[in-house]
Amino acid sequence: MPKHSTKGKINDIEEQIKKLKEKQKRILTNSQKEIGKYLMDTWGIEDVNEAKTLIDLFKDQVKVYSEVASSNEEQKEEETTNKPTG
Repeated sequence: MPKHSTKGKINDIEEQIKKLKEKQKRILTNSQKEIGKYLMDTWGIEDVNEAKTLIDLFKDQVKVYSEVASSNEEQKEEETTNKPTG
C-alpha cells in the first residue's frame, strides 16, 4: 500500500511540474507579445519586417544602454548597502 501512495504522490508532483512548465511558457509568450505590441505602438510601426530591421539596427546601442543602466543600478545598491547607519 505505501508504494501506491508514494507512486501517486510522485505522479501528482510530475503533473504539477507539467502544469507549471505550461504556465511558465504561457507567461513568457504573453510577455513577448506584450513587449512586441508596446514596441510597435511606441515606434508607430505596423510592418513586422520593418520592426525587425529597426531592432537589428538599434540592438548594439540598446546593449550599451542596458549595460550602463545595470552598472548604475549595481552602484546604487552598493551605496545603499555600504551606507553607515547612525
